[in-house]
Parts: sequence; structure tokens; C-alpha cells
Amino acid sequence: MEKINQVPAHSGFMNVRQLTVTGFLAAITIFLGLTGYGFIPLIVMNATILHIPTIIGSIAGGRKVGIVVGFIFGLFSFIRTLQAPSLLLLFAVQYNIAYDAIICIVPRILLGLVAYELYRHMKGTETIRTAVTAVLATVCHTVMFLGSFTLLVGSAYAESKGIPLMNVVNIMTGITIANGIPEALISGVIVTPIIIALRRTGIKVD
Repeated sequence: MEKINQVPAHSGFMNVRQLTVTGFLAAITIFLGLTGYGFIPLIVMNATILHIPTIIGSIAGGRKVGIVVGFIFGLFSFIRTLQAPSLLLLFAVQYNIAYDAIICIVPRILLGLVAYELYRHMKGTETIRTAVTAVLATVCHTVMFLGSFTLLVGSAYAESKGIPLMNVVNIMTGITIANGIPEALISGVIVTPIIIALRRTGIKVD
């Protein structure tokens, strides 16, 4: 029987295996996005595990897979803000829907790239590389997402609440700690065994 990690056939933007992995992870992302299982409602924001397929895609499928799955993740996040936004993103939607789209989509696309580059440059065993990549990529995702909010609508949000901009920065820092750290740990716990299992089967699509 032929090894499944032989050179894959190419088809335009992605090879066949990349398209397969992208489709599978996109389906998971869509399921989580449509059902709401990918979002954990908190007081100020929605914590999420929707970033996990993007990280898996970047590690198992490469840069292109991670970016495409990340885009789908961001698109569903944007759609959700139009249907049931958190308190912060409700303000973003009302203030400027284009800014809301940027906040939701761009950091998720960048997540795919960041996860890929982190894994590619990480040293150590497969388990260490995967776990550290999953944790750091999740933290970077949180910082990029909240940083985008602060950069684009932070001043307007502060003005609407009658508070200094630094207070908004402090709020974002608090959310990063309260949401980002648990999300990062969960990501490491979930992503690592999945990637290890994929590698043991000989799957390599990048």
C-alpha cells in the first residue's frame, strides 16, 4: 500500500490534500459557528474555541489551509456580531460595521499565518512544538483581536462611556487574561493530541 505522505497532486491554489483538510476543518468551523457551540458567552465577550480548527489547519495543512480556515472563522464571527453581538462588538457594529468586519476577520486570517510560522520555527519534539504553538498562537490571536478593537474603535468607545482611553486598554488587558489564558490552555490540550494522531497515521499535506 502506498504511503499517504507521498507528493500530493496539485490543483491550482492548493493541492488535493490541502483542499480536503481545508474542507473538513471548514465544515467543523461552520458547524461550531452555526450551532453556537464554538462560542462560550461571558459577561463582556464571547470566549471561543473556534480558533482551534485554524491552528490545526496551519500545523497539519500548511499556511494556505490555516489562512482559509481562519477566514471562515472570522466570517462566522462577523455574522454572529450581526445576530447576537457581545457588549463590546455591539458597539463596534453600531459605530462602524466595516471596522467590525476588520476586527472579526483580519486577526483570524493572521492567526493562520502566525500559527504556521510559530510551528515552522519551533524547536523540540513534535509534542512540544505543537503544544507551544497552539498556546502561543491562541494568545497572539487574542491580542490581535482585542488590539484591533482598541485601535479602530477604542477612542470612540472610551468617549461614549466617558472614560479615558487607558481605561479601555486596561479592560482589554483584563479580557486577555480572563479569556486568553484559558483559551490558550484549552487549545494546547485539544490541538496537541489531534496533531500527534495525524502524524502517526502518516498524514502530511503541506
